[in-house]
Amino acid sequence: MTNQQQDQSPASFETKTEMIDVGGYRLALTSSGAGSPTVVLETGLGAEGSEWAPIVRAISASHRIMHYDRANRGASDRVPGPRTALDMVGDLHRLLRTSGIGGPYVLVGHSFGGLLMRLYAHHHRDEVAGLVLVDAMHEDQFEVFGPLFPPAAAPDSPELVKMRAFWQGGWRSPAATEEGIDFATSFRQLAEVASLGSLPLHVLIAGTFLHSSMVPPQSRAPLQARWQAQRMEFLNLSTHASYSLALDSGHFVQRQAPGLVIEAIKLTLAAAAARPSHGDGGRDVIE
Repeated sequence: MTNQQQDQSPASFETKTEMIDVGGYRLALTSSGAGSPTVVLETGLGAEGSEWAPIVRAISASHRIMHYDRANRGASDRVPGPRTALDMVGDLHRLLRTSGIGGPYVLVGHSFGGLLMRLYAHHHRDEVAGLVLVDAMHEDQFEVFGPLFPPAAAPDSPELVKMRAFWQGGWRSPAATEEGIDFATSFRQLAEVASLGSLPLHVLIAGTFLHSSMVPPQSRAPLQARWQAQRMEFLNLSTHASYSLALDSGHFVQRQAPGLVIEAIKLTLAAAAARPSHGDGGRDVIE
């Protein structure tokens, strides 16, 4: 472990960042607080780990919480691609082991990070006490939503043109992301995740298309309805599942409505603490 840094605010909010070797390359790990279970934050594609700061501040008062930069992101080392979801889950597993951050873990994944956390919970089920999916990526989302984008038109913004191209096939190329993600293989890896048993699971769904300036107003509501329905499918992963809606927030809920993410994590921590050794639990909704 090298390059340790510490930062302390007047509110006794302290974080520590370390560079951890996970097998020939290093990942930047930031941790704070104490207490079990440890909360593990996994970011998506369009946000950095620093954007979890309000969540880290709140949860570190009672639990250890950590986030990190995946390879080819932020302060972490660059590695050759393409890279799959299973490669990244392996990185996280080695990171936790090497850093000495033991389980159990409550996993929190935003967007693509939610896909990774589902796969981690599947492969390392005995380490995981709960799972929070924050407007998480669905392995079928590009196939479903690509054809639903409005046809190209003269007034289209450059951002919409780029977004449409990515969703309608650009995602198939690892060169489309700075991490070199092989989405096609990663989605096939997710196919084996059919059930997580009675693991406490909370699904937080944002108003992603309702607040997208890149999508024409007349297309936002129907796209949002499909988005919500697809994310509700995650509830089938566990017999102890709940969900909440963040329809006043866009996709980056940790940035736009961190309080809702904090609430979802606390709910899942409580469910993990109260979880009986046997039994299926139930399903709840919070709005």
